[in-house]
Amino acid sequence: MYLRQKQHSTSSLFTFLLLLVFALFALLLAGTGAVVYQNSMASLDENYTSRTAIAYVSEKVRQYDSEGQISFSSVEDIPALALHSAADASADTVTYIYFYDGSLCELYVREETVPTAAMGTAMIELSDFTIEQEQNLLRVTAISTEGEEMSLLIHPVSIED
Repeated sequence: MYLRQKQHSTSSLFTFLLLLVFALFALLLAGTGAVVYQNSMASLDENYTSRTAIAYVSEKVRQYDSEGQISFSSVEDIPALALHSAADASADTVTYIYFYDGSLCELYVREETVPTAAMGTAMIELSDFTIEQEQNLLRVTAISTEGEEMSLLIHPVSIED
């Protein structure tokens, strides 16, 4: 009778230890999965900001890509890309794209309005953003807050200095 009780307690102990090992591995696997997910999301977020800024400027340049609509300007001594449009005969407008106070900003005003940097709408938080002319190309460079740098060359129809 004593032998049966000993076998039963050994069997229960083995089952309990097996269940405990399974639970520990499940917790370890869940923790590892959470860390991998966090790292993936951080990488996507970092990549998203600089890519979005580049894609936004590229699309704006393509929208305004005709003779005399793209030029370089400034908003309170901040270099800006000026995109000119004639909505109708009485209301010529300008869209300024510039880097101000840690963000890529856009300002849409009538041509006769004197723009100020604070008037613009902050769109994407970046650590740096530049638009430069290289021969007949525009080089757009965005650096995310995490230091990821992306650059794109755009070939517009014409650029006025």
